[in-house]
Amino acid sequence: MNKVERMLEEKFRPILFPDLDTDSRICPSCSEGTLRFKVSRYGEGSFIGCDRHPKCKYIARTLSDEDDENETSEQIPRSFEPRLLGIMPDTSEKVFLKQGPYGYYIQVGEDRKGASQKRAPLSEVKDVETITIKDAIELLQYPKILGKHPDDEHRVLMTHSKAGFSIRHRGTLAPVPKTQDPK
Repeated sequence: MNKVERMLEEKFRPILFPDLDTDSRICPSCSEGTLRFKVSRYGEGSFIGCDRHPKCKYIARTLSDEDDENETSEQIPRSFEPRLLGIMPDTSEKVFLKQGPYGYYIQVGEDRKGASQKRAPLSEVKDVETITIKDAIELLQYPKILGKHPDDEHRVLMTHSKAGFSIRHRGTLAPVPKTQDPK
């Protein structure tokens, strides 16, 4: 795949890097890598990103057919820098707003190799620009134990995902209607 990516990068350099000459393609995040054209892992799209991935996770922009039809180059979103929202009151860990391949999410603590951090997806209800530490703490409380099912004594949980809230009992998952407040 690297050969194909390099060939496409050379052929379409003026389109992929319209504002950059060869010398100024240094990654603005790590300052060590070079911005390159890459095809996503599952071939679902392409993007301009740092060649030091996975050490550096910088993505300058994603490319798709929709970008060509619906957006001008000024409208293409640039990379999202993680934003510190505040500190968790009980653990004193930092709480960040981050962007991943499936949208925005809240993360408690810094990225650590080999450690899994507590995360919560940011549903379409929340506005990225106005989210606060209070909103983040509220989202991080899920999954929440609601109690035990009266028939089998297994836990009944309320979960939160990008799609919204749902109630889970064993293998059954029932969405909470968007018109209903889950609290």
